[in-house]
Amino acid sequence: MTTTTPQAAQETLAASARDLTKTYGRGDTQVHALRGIDLDLPRGRFTAIMGPSGSGKPVLGLLHFFSA
Repeated sequence: MTTTTPQAAQETLAASARDLTKTYGRGDTQVHALRGIDLDLPRGRFTAIMGPSGSGKPVLGLLHFFSA
């Protein structure tokens, strides 16, 4: 799922990621925390990552290391 506004498309990005995936477990116990996520984080803006337990928030939170 990708949502891009015309304004965001023109802004300089601090970080960008495409087709992120994160899977925990194997077989019948496999859980897809992230499946095909696209993310753009504009420079100079605060971004909050919110969601239920097990939704991949720590995985997305690691992106701040790539934007430094």
